[in-house]
Amino acid sequence: MIKILLSVLIMNFNLIFSQEKSEKYKIDLYPNPATDYINLKINSEIEIDDLKFSIHSLIGNEMLIIKEKISDDEIRFDLNNYNNGYYFLSINNQKDSNRKIFKFSKN
Repeated sequence: MIKILLSVLIMNFNLIFSQEKSEKYKIDLYPNPATDYINLKINSEIEIDDLKFSIHSLIGNEMLIIKEKISDDEIRFDLNNYNNGYYFLSINNQKDSNRKIFKFSKN
């Protein structure tokens, strides 16, 4: 009985710790769906210069990225040369090896 209770407590602690870690990174991608540009705003202590970006089509082709740094916490991606459809923006933090992937639509 004690082993079961201890296992449940450890699992709950790990879940809470994981949720706290994910709340550390607040990233907004807008507008979605997009037409010409898509903006990425980072609301955390992450610096844009520490991030590596890649955009992939729905079938996995890596797309050419044209980006413009708007401010210390915002970047804009040019989508004018992309066909209409769904894409994935992958964001890799080079400092702590975390990765987030966002799906967006280009109309």
